[in-house]
Amino acid sequence: MIAIHCTQSCLYENEGQCTLTHVTSVTNSTNNICAYYKEKNKPERKPLKQ
Repeated sequence: MIAIHCTQSCLYENEGQCTLTHVTSVTNSTNNICAYYKEKNKPERKPLKQ
């Protein structure tokens, strides 16, 4: 197993490591650092009830 260090806010990043297990051909990457970058889903913040 190869350890790939990751500093991106990516769906595959966990505690500074890339957890991507399968790679495919990339034809159109939107991130210059990682071809497999996918933005993490940001948790929705619900307003506090008053």
